[in-house]
Amino acid sequence: MSKKNELTLLMAKVLLKLTSESPQAWDQSYCRFLAQDKTQPSFEFVIRWGRTIYALPVQPEYTDLLGPLMQSLFDEMQAETTHRPVLAVLTVDSAKAYKLKLEYHNPLAHEISLLALGTVASYFAHDEIDVPPRAQA
Repeated sequence: MSKKNELTLLMAKVLLKLTSESPQAWDQSYCRFLAQDKTQPSFEFVIRWGRTIYALPVQPEYTDLLGPLMQSLFDEMQAETTHRPVLAVLTVDSAKAYKLKLEYHNPLAHEISLLALGTVASYFAHDEIDVPPRAQA
């Protein structure tokens, strides 16, 4: 297994552990990591149950674990492609399947926040999730 695959699997396990602690029922969990440089990374976490998205509160120990892993993955991708990703969205489902989407240019892409639902920047297609009325305005 390549180092980038090992890092992704480890991050998926951390996200699965985090999500399993949530009292909210879920079938998919999402982590968006933005790091335009190595000094100011940010995270967003949401879970999905059917067509509904919920915010996922996160304790600092999870971002403390995921931050260095994501930075290491970005280092690996930069070494492989000479381009460094600016963001990643990691998804884990309740069956423990995971996927990773990387973005190399647009730091505004693939938003997973509740406020981004229904916008062109949203990671979610408009017809795959229910957009709350306040987000449709």
